Amino acid sequence: FSQSTICRFESLTLSHNNMIALKPILQAWLEEAEKSHREKLAKPELFSGAEKKRKRTSIAAPEKRSLEAYFALQPRPSSEKIAAIAEKLDLKKNVVRVWFCNQRQKQKRMK
Repeated sequence: FSQSTICRFESLTLSHNNMIALKPILQAWLEEAEKSHREKLAKPELFSGAEKKRKRTSIAAPEKRSLEAYFALQPRPSSEKIAAIAEKLDLKKNVVRVWFCNQRQKQKRMK
């Protein structure tokens, strides 16, 4: 449908004949949408990518200070060193890796 038809439909300013012509199309669309919704409720998917977003990680002040100290000594630690830091600070390895990447980017911007 054109945008103007949709706007007229929503504002109830569509002519009677146009509304009658649109009714079967909209009814079929609505039935399909409701069926799809019922099926989704009946069998929820495990970890659907678009619906499950990882929460933002917040790093507490003591851990942040430790990370900053490690960064001052070595801004590009090896994978093994990142794993050791993560274990020592009780953080996920990926969180530590991303933190170092972000710090390097921050440092680049400040130059």
